[in-house]
Amino acid sequence: MQTVSVVWPALGFTAALLIFLLGLRMVRSRAADYLDADDLILLKDERRRARRRSLLDRLADPIVPLLRRLIGRRGVAYLRRLIDQAGRPEGVTVDQLLRRVCWWAILMLPVAVLFLANGQFLGLLLVPVIIVMVPLMGIASTARRRRDAIDRDLPDFLDILAVTVSAGISFRAALRRVTDRFAGPIAEEIGLTLDQLAHGATIRGAFLGLQERTRSEPMRTFVTAFLQSEELGAPLIDTLNQIALDMRRSSAQDARRRAAQIAPRVTLVTSLLMVPATLVLLVVGIILGADINFGEMLKAFT
Repeated sequence: MQTVSVVWPALGFTAALLIFLLGLRMVRSRAADYLDADDLILLKDERRRARRRSLLDRLADPIVPLLRRLIGRRGVAYLRRLIDQAGRPEGVTVDQLLRRVCWWAILMLPVAVLFLANGQFLGLLLVPVIIVMVPLMGIASTARRRRDAIDRDLPDFLDILAVTVSAGISFRAALRRVTDRFAGPIAEEIGLTLDQLAHGATIRGAFLGLQERTRSEPMRTFVTAFLQSEELGAPLIDTLNQIALDMRRSSAQDARRRAAQIAPRVTLVTSLLMVPATLVLLVVGIILGADINFGEMLKAFT
Protein backbone atom coordinates (compact mmCIF):
# COMPACT_ATOMS: atom_id res chain seq x y z
CA MET A 1 0.00 0.00 0.00
CA GLN A 2 2.86 2.34 0.75
CA THR A 3 4.44 1.64 -2.65
CA VAL A 4 1.19 2.42 -4.46
CA SER A 5 0.74 5.67 -2.54
CA VAL A 6 4.22 6.80 -3.64
CA VAL A 7 3.96 5.73 -7.33
CA TRP A 8 0.74 7.51 -8.17
CA PRO A 9 1.87 10.99 -7.04
CA ALA A 10 5.13 10.43 -8.90
CA LEU A 11 3.24 9.56 -12.11
CA GLY A 12 0.97 12.58 -11.69
CA PHE A 13 3.95 14.88 -11.17
CA THR A 14 5.70 13.41 -14.24
CA ALA A 15 2.57 13.88 -16.40
CA ALA A 16 2.17 17.47 -15.19
CA LEU A 17 5.83 18.16 -15.97
CA LEU A 18 5.48 16.71 -19.47
CA ILE A 19 2.35 18.75 -20.16
CA PHE A 20 4.11 21.89 -18.91
CA LEU A 21 7.12 21.26 -21.15
CA LEU A 22 4.88 20.53 -24.14
CA GLY A 23 2.89 23.72 -23.54
CA LEU A 24 6.10 25.72 -23.16
CA ARG A 25 7.34 24.31 -26.46
CA MET A 26 4.10 25.21 -28.21
CA VAL A 27 4.17 28.74 -26.80
CA ARG A 28 7.72 29.30 -28.00
CA SER A 29 7.14 27.72 -31.41
CA ARG A 30 5.38 29.20 -34.43
CA ALA A 31 1.68 28.58 -34.85
CA ALA A 32 2.25 27.67 -38.52
CA ASP A 33 4.17 24.55 -37.45
CA TYR A 34 0.91 22.96 -36.30
CA LEU A 35 -1.16 23.81 -39.39
CA ASP A 36 -1.99 21.58 -42.35
CA ALA A 37 -0.99 22.43 -45.90
CA ASP A 38 -4.46 23.80 -46.74
CA ASP A 39 -4.44 25.97 -43.62
CA LEU A 40 -1.00 27.30 -44.51
CA ILE A 41 -2.19 28.23 -48.02
CA LEU A 42 -5.21 30.02 -46.55
CA LEU A 43 -2.98 31.82 -44.03
CA LYS A 44 -0.60 32.94 -46.77
CA ASP A 45 -3.51 34.26 -48.84
CA GLU A 46 -4.82 36.25 -45.86
CA ARG A 47 -1.38 37.70 -45.17
CA ARG A 48 -1.00 38.60 -48.84
CA ARG A 49 -4.33 40.42 -48.77
CA ALA A 50 -3.30 42.21 -45.58
CA ARG A 51 -0.08 43.41 -47.18
CA ARG A 52 -2.00 44.68 -50.21
CA ARG A 53 -4.22 46.95 -48.18
CA SER A 54 -4.43 50.29 -49.90
CA LEU A 55 -4.66 53.78 -48.47
CA LEU A 56 -8.44 53.73 -48.98
CA ASP A 57 -8.68 50.55 -46.90
CA ARG A 58 -6.79 52.12 -44.03
CA LEU A 59 -8.93 55.24 -44.23
CA ALA A 60 -12.17 53.21 -44.34
CA ASP A 61 -11.37 50.87 -41.43
CA PRO A 62 -12.39 53.32 -38.66
CA ILE A 63 -15.62 54.21 -40.51
CA VAL A 64 -16.88 50.64 -41.10
CA PRO A 65 -18.00 49.94 -37.48
CA LEU A 66 -19.80 53.28 -37.36
CA LEU A 67 -21.55 52.55 -40.66
CA ARG A 68 -22.50 49.08 -39.44
CA ARG A 69 -24.17 50.56 -36.35
CA LEU A 70 -25.83 53.21 -38.52
CA ILE A 71 -27.59 50.76 -40.85
CA GLY A 72 -28.66 48.58 -37.92
CA ARG A 73 -29.57 44.91 -37.84
CA ARG A 74 -32.00 45.12 -40.75
CA GLY A 75 -29.40 46.67 -43.02
CA VAL A 76 -26.80 44.06 -42.05
CA ALA A 77 -29.37 41.28 -42.61
CA TYR A 78 -30.21 42.70 -46.05
CA LEU A 79 -26.54 42.73 -47.06
CA ARG A 80 -26.12 39.17 -45.84
CA ARG A 81 -29.12 38.05 -47.90
CA LEU A 82 -27.66 39.81 -50.94
CA ILE A 83 -24.33 38.03 -50.44
CA ASP A 84 -26.13 34.68 -50.06
CA GLN A 85 -28.11 35.29 -53.23
CA ALA A 86 -24.85 36.04 -55.06
CA GLY A 87 -23.43 32.70 -53.97
CA ARG A 88 -21.21 34.00 -51.17
CA PRO A 89 -18.28 35.06 -53.39
CA GLU A 90 -14.83 34.62 -51.91
CA GLY A 91 -13.70 37.62 -49.90
CA VAL A 92 -17.10 39.36 -50.03
CA THR A 93 -18.50 40.04 -46.56
CA VAL A 94 -20.77 42.63 -45.01
CA ASP A 95 -17.75 44.56 -43.76
CA GLN A 96 -16.19 44.43 -47.23
CA LEU A 97 -19.33 45.89 -48.82
CA LEU A 98 -19.43 48.61 -46.18
CA ARG A 99 -15.74 49.27 -46.82
CA ARG A 100 -16.51 49.78 -50.51
CA VAL A 101 -19.24 52.25 -49.56
CA CYS A 102 -16.64 54.11 -47.51
CA TRP A 103 -14.26 54.10 -50.50
CA TRP A 104 -16.84 55.79 -52.69
CA ALA A 105 -17.75 58.22 -49.93
CA ILE A 106 -14.09 59.28 -49.68
CA LEU A 107 -13.75 59.52 -53.48
CA MET A 108 -16.98 61.48 -53.91
CA LEU A 109 -16.27 63.95 -51.10
CA PRO A 110 -14.38 66.42 -53.38
CA VAL A 111 -17.18 66.15 -55.95
CA ALA A 112 -19.77 66.95 -53.28
CA VAL A 113 -17.73 69.98 -52.18
CA LEU A 114 -17.58 71.25 -55.80
CA PHE A 115 -21.33 70.81 -56.24
CA LEU A 116 -21.95 72.66 -52.97
CA ALA A 117 -19.59 75.50 -53.90
CA ASN A 118 -21.25 75.95 -57.30
CA GLY A 119 -24.76 75.78 -55.85
CA GLN A 120 -25.65 72.63 -57.85
CA PHE A 121 -27.89 71.06 -55.25
CA LEU A 122 -29.41 68.55 -57.69
CA GLY A 123 -25.97 67.08 -58.32
CA LEU A 124 -25.35 67.11 -54.57
CA LEU A 125 -28.44 64.91 -54.08
CA LEU A 126 -27.06 62.37 -56.57
CA VAL A 127 -23.83 61.89 -54.61
CA PRO A 128 -25.36 59.68 -51.84
CA VAL A 129 -27.11 57.60 -54.50
CA ILE A 130 -23.80 56.97 -56.26
CA ILE A 131 -22.04 56.17 -52.96
CA VAL A 132 -24.63 53.51 -52.07
CA MET A 133 -25.61 52.10 -55.46
CA VAL A 134 -22.22 51.66 -57.17
CA PRO A 135 -20.74 49.26 -54.54
CA LEU A 136 -23.93 47.19 -54.51
CA MET A 137 -24.45 47.00 -58.27
CA GLY A 138 -21.83 44.29 -58.78
CA ILE A 139 -23.13 41.96 -56.08
CA ALA A 140 -26.74 42.58 -57.14
CA SER A 141 -25.88 41.77 -60.76
CA THR A 142 -24.18 38.54 -59.66
CA ALA A 143 -27.26 37.60 -57.62
CA ARG A 144 -29.55 38.23 -60.60
CA ARG A 145 -27.42 36.09 -62.95
CA ARG A 146 -27.29 33.34 -60.35
CA ARG A 147 -31.08 33.40 -59.94
CA ASP A 148 -31.54 33.22 -63.72
CA ALA A 149 -29.19 30.21 -63.86
CA ILE A 150 -31.21 28.47 -61.14
CA ASP A 151 -34.48 29.17 -62.98
CA ARG A 152 -32.97 27.79 -66.18
CA ASP A 153 -31.51 24.58 -64.70
CA LEU A 154 -34.26 23.69 -62.23
CA PRO A 155 -36.65 21.95 -64.72
CA ASP A 156 -33.91 19.54 -65.88
CA PHE A 157 -32.91 18.99 -62.26
CA LEU A 158 -36.47 18.09 -61.29
CA ASP A 159 -36.88 15.74 -64.26
CA ILE A 160 -33.76 13.77 -63.29
CA LEU A 161 -34.81 13.84 -59.63
CA ALA A 162 -38.25 12.44 -60.48
CA VAL A 163 -36.70 9.61 -62.50
CA THR A 164 -34.26 8.83 -59.67
CA VAL A 165 -37.00 8.81 -57.02
CA SER A 166 -39.23 6.62 -59.22
CA ALA A 167 -36.38 4.07 -59.36
CA GLY A 168 -36.96 3.33 -55.67
CA ILE A 169 -34.28 5.55 -54.07
CA SER A 170 -35.24 7.62 -51.05
CA PHE A 171 -35.76 11.30 -51.71
CA ARG A 172 -32.76 12.57 -49.75
CA ALA A 173 -30.40 10.01 -51.28
CA ALA A 174 -31.78 10.79 -54.76
CA LEU A 175 -31.33 14.50 -54.11
CA ARG A 176 -27.70 13.93 -53.13
CA ARG A 177 -27.03 11.74 -56.15
CA VAL A 178 -28.55 14.20 -58.63
CA THR A 179 -26.73 17.10 -56.96
CA ASP A 180 -23.39 15.30 -57.34
CA ARG A 181 -24.06 14.88 -61.07
CA PHE A 182 -25.11 18.52 -61.57
CA ALA A 183 -23.02 21.68 -61.63
CA GLY A 184 -23.66 25.36 -61.20
CA PRO A 185 -25.57 27.42 -58.64
CA ILE A 186 -28.43 24.97 -58.19
CA ALA A 187 -26.04 22.16 -57.23
CA GLU A 188 -24.20 24.44 -54.80
CA GLU A 189 -27.36 25.60 -53.04
CA ILE A 190 -28.99 22.18 -52.75
CA GLY A 191 -25.66 20.69 -51.66
CA LEU A 192 -25.50 23.30 -48.90
CA THR A 193 -29.07 22.39 -47.87
CA LEU A 194 -28.16 18.70 -47.65
CA ASP A 195 -25.09 19.54 -45.56
CA GLN A 196 -27.31 21.50 -43.18
CA LEU A 197 -29.63 18.50 -42.88
CA ALA A 198 -26.65 16.23 -42.18
CA HIS A 199 -25.55 18.54 -39.36
CA GLY A 200 -28.89 18.51 -37.56
CA ALA A 201 -31.00 21.20 -39.23
CA THR A 202 -34.72 20.56 -39.57
CA ILE A 203 -36.14 19.78 -43.00
CA ARG A 204 -38.43 22.81 -42.99
CA GLY A 205 -35.70 25.15 -41.78
CA ALA A 206 -33.13 23.92 -44.31
CA PHE A 207 -35.46 24.12 -47.32
CA LEU A 208 -36.90 27.48 -46.30
CA GLY A 209 -33.28 28.68 -46.07
CA LEU A 210 -32.78 27.37 -49.62
CA GLN A 211 -35.81 29.36 -50.76
CA GLU A 212 -34.55 32.48 -48.97
CA ARG A 213 -31.04 32.23 -50.46
CA THR A 214 -32.16 31.76 -54.06
CA ARG A 215 -35.14 34.16 -54.13
CA SER A 216 -36.38 32.16 -57.13
CA GLU A 217 -40.07 31.73 -57.82
CA PRO A 218 -39.68 28.23 -59.37
CA MET A 219 -37.54 27.20 -56.39
CA ARG A 220 -40.24 28.49 -54.05
CA THR A 221 -42.78 26.29 -55.87
CA PHE A 222 -40.50 23.26 -55.55
CA VAL A 223 -39.85 23.87 -51.83
CA THR A 224 -43.57 24.28 -51.14
CA ALA A 225 -44.41 21.04 -52.99
CA PHE A 226 -41.66 19.14 -51.20
CA LEU A 227 -42.70 20.34 -47.75
CA GLN A 228 -46.31 19.41 -48.47
CA SER A 229 -45.18 15.97 -49.58
CA GLU A 230 -42.96 15.57 -46.51
CA GLU A 231 -45.54 16.75 -43.97
CA LEU A 232 -48.83 15.64 -45.54
CA GLY A 233 -47.75 12.56 -47.49
CA ALA A 234 -48.73 13.94 -50.91
CA PRO A 235 -47.31 12.08 -53.98
CA LEU A 236 -44.06 13.76 -55.02
CA ILE A 237 -43.08 12.28 -58.39
CA ASP A 238 -46.11 13.58 -60.31
CA THR A 239 -45.73 16.92 -58.56
CA LEU A 240 -42.08 17.20 -59.65
CA ASN A 241 -42.98 16.42 -63.26
CA GLN A 242 -45.81 18.96 -63.22
CA ILE A 243 -43.58 21.65 -61.69
CA ALA A 244 -40.92 21.03 -64.35
CA LEU A 245 -43.56 21.27 -67.09
CA ASP A 246 -44.97 24.51 -65.67
CA MET A 247 -41.45 25.96 -65.40
CA ARG A 248 -40.70 25.19 -69.04
CA ARG A 249 -43.95 26.84 -70.11
CA SER A 250 -43.13 29.89 -68.02
CA SER A 251 -39.60 29.99 -69.46
CA ALA A 252 -40.98 29.82 -73.01
CA GLN A 253 -43.40 32.68 -72.26
CA ASP A 254 -40.56 34.76 -70.82
CA ALA A 255 -38.46 34.09 -73.93
CA ARG A 256 -41.32 35.19 -76.20
CA ARG A 257 -41.85 38.31 -74.09
CA ARG A 258 -38.16 39.22 -74.26
CA ALA A 259 -38.18 38.64 -78.02
CA ALA A 260 -41.21 40.93 -78.37
CA GLN A 261 -39.39 43.62 -76.38
CA ILE A 262 -36.33 43.45 -78.65
CA ALA A 263 -38.20 44.49 -81.82
CA PRO A 264 -39.10 48.03 -80.61
CA ARG A 265 -35.54 48.53 -79.38
CA VAL A 266 -34.13 47.56 -82.76
CA THR A 267 -36.61 49.89 -84.46
CA LEU A 268 -35.62 52.75 -82.14
CA VAL A 269 -31.90 52.24 -82.78
CA THR A 270 -32.52 52.04 -86.51
CA SER A 271 -34.60 55.21 -86.45
CA LEU A 272 -32.02 57.17 -84.48
CA LEU A 273 -28.99 56.07 -86.49
CA MET A 274 -30.05 55.01 -89.98
CA VAL A 275 -32.80 57.51 -90.79
CA PRO A 276 -30.72 60.71 -90.21
CA ALA A 277 -27.78 59.24 -92.12
CA THR A 278 -30.05 58.27 -95.04
CA LEU A 279 -31.62 61.75 -95.14
CA VAL A 280 -28.16 63.36 -95.22
CA LEU A 281 -27.13 61.15 -98.13
CA LEU A 282 -30.34 61.93 -100.04
CA VAL A 283 -30.12 65.70 -99.53
CA VAL A 284 -26.43 65.84 -100.42
CA GLY A 285 -27.03 63.70 -103.49
CA ILE A 286 -29.89 65.93 -104.65
CA ILE A 287 -27.82 69.10 -104.17
CA LEU A 288 -24.82 67.69 -106.03
CA GLY A 289 -27.02 66.29 -108.79
CA ALA A 290 -28.80 69.63 -109.30
CA ASP A 291 -25.47 71.38 -109.87
CA ILE A 292 -26.53 74.47 -107.87
CA ASN A 293 -24.00 77.30 -107.61
CA PHE A 294 -24.32 78.39 -104.00
CA GLY A 295 -21.80 81.20 -104.57
CA GLU A 296 -24.06 82.92 -107.12
CA MET A 297 -27.03 82.46 -104.81
CA LEU A 298 -25.24 84.11 -101.91
CA LYS A 299 -24.18 87.00 -104.12
CA ALA A 300 -27.79 87.51 -105.19
CA PHE A 301 -28.91 87.77 -101.58
CA THR A 302 -26.11 90.20 -100.63
